[in-house]
Amino acid sequence: MATVKDSADGEKAVIEVEEHATKGTSEDEIAPVTSAYAGFTRGALIRKFKRLYVTGLMVALGGVYAGYCNSVIGSIVANRGFIQAFATVHDPKTGKLVLDAQHVSIWAAVNYASQITFQFISPFTADRFGRKFNMWVFTFFLTLSIILAIVAQNYIVLALSRVAGGCASGMISTACMVYMSEIALPQFRGAMLGAFSLAFALGQVFLAIGLKTLDVTAPYQFRRMFYSEFVFFGLWLVPVIYLPETPAWYATKGRHEEGKKALHKLVGNVEGYDLDREYGVVRFEAEKSIALAKSHGNSDWSALFTKNNIKRIIVATLPFTFQNFVGVALIFGFTTYFFQLANLKDPFLGKIIIQLVLLTGLVVSFYFVDKVGRRKLVIWGGVVLGIICFIVGGLGFREQTSASGVGLIVLCAVWAFVYANSMAPIGWISLVEVSSPQLRAKTTACAAIIQACTGLIFSYTVPIMLSNQGAGWGQKIGLFFGGITFVYLLPVIFFYPETKNRTYEELDELFERGIPAWKFETTKTRHQTAVAAERTHEP
Repeated sequence: MATVKDSADGEKAVIEVEEHATKGTSEDEIAPVTSAYAGFTRGALIRKFKRLYVTGLMVALGGVYAGYCNSVIGSIVANRGFIQAFATVHDPKTGKLVLDAQHVSIWAAVNYASQITFQFISPFTADRFGRKFNMWVFTFFLTLSIILAIVAQNYIVLALSRVAGGCASGMISTACMVYMSEIALPQFRGAMLGAFSLAFALGQVFLAIGLKTLDVTAPYQFRRMFYSEFVFFGLWLVPVIYLPETPAWYATKGRHEEGKKALHKLVGNVEGYDLDREYGVVRFEAEKSIALAKSHGNSDWSALFTKNNIKRIIVATLPFTFQNFVGVALIFGFTTYFFQLANLKDPFLGKIIIQLVLLTGLVVSFYFVDKVGRRKLVIWGGVVLGIICFIVGGLGFREQTSASGVGLIVLCAVWAFVYANSMAPIGWISLVEVSSPQLRAKTTACAAIIQACTGLIFSYTVPIMLSNQGAGWGQKIGLFFGGITFVYLLPVIFFYPETKNRTYEELDELFERGIPAWKFETTKTRHQTAVAAERTHEP
């Protein structure tokens, strides 16, 4: 059993890994380098590493910024002033001047199209220039989208704003999410990554409250919502300027002194903390992952498209893409639009209620994602969400009354709470958690592209399916989402594993061994054996 007790031993452990990789020695002969805190509970680690945990939560401010700014156009479409400024057609049933459903679809579609484009680019910049570089690119494009929305006088300029917002979204996963995954300790990785989903929802809550306030006080001054986005720009600048690059990125580049400095800045002065040993763990995982990638191909890209890593891409995207199939595009993307078409008297109030329930559920999920586990929550969450979608769709055949409007809000609120404890946090978590450290940016980007492609389809088609200008399904669309939810559950059951409390080294091992998804939780790894042996030899 090899442990890193000081700097010299740390160097020796890593050199041994490199020699084994060079000589082609089997992985079973490489003794894991374990953290001194491997046996700590989540609560104990959060208390001991408050600074590290808070730093990770600071990154989640990017979620507040994106959740607010990227959701404005999808929600403001029910605002009277916005409709007056951009409406170009008359509703075939009511005769009222309304937004062209094609324009609403285009705004959503171009956002996803540019997102997909930049998701192809983002792993190259993240690996070459670092995770911080992608954070700056994300900030630039999201700010540009705000400026374009402010000056827009027609739907084309608004579409350009959505293009810029999509470019920003294409950077989120390889910037914020990869950053958080690389600094988090295994015991609180789920809670930290789940914080991004909470932050995203918090941004949408602020937006819902802002839209309701605007609707009551000055409904025709809709551009005030665009100006308000600069508040979140200012908040986000603080962590972007403060944060160091991740120690894991430095380790992959062989810049180990800089990596140690970054780790020290993240952790701070913790009593008894052995910087050399803990950085040795980071370096061990990084270099072992590099060796594993090289064993699959001569480059990262050739390694990425091996059978094992293609499987990891699919697994990484399963919960994230599931978000689209359970009806996120309907419930969150076009909440006010959906409620308006369902003849809800106050669609903005309905949106506030849904967002507050979502926020409450996400706070609760901090406990469940690391205690109950990812796999159970995704599977059973999917079952419940599918049933709710069927009920929503079924009620669409009844005459719409004030009582049915209240019922719709209640159903959507229950949906939001279940979603908040399943797909919402775990979609983001799995995106970065399942990948191998060396291939994380590329795996994350590929998984996010799959999700964005399905998002592009739904974001364009949902407004048309809802509107009287198109299919006119209205509330009956719930039947469609209920059906595809249960179809999607099949690959989730067979391929999505339990990853809670596993180190990245353990996940590499379990995937390499070809362990079935339903056996991940109970399979013993070399890391567990090493930790148990170390405890045995402790005085």
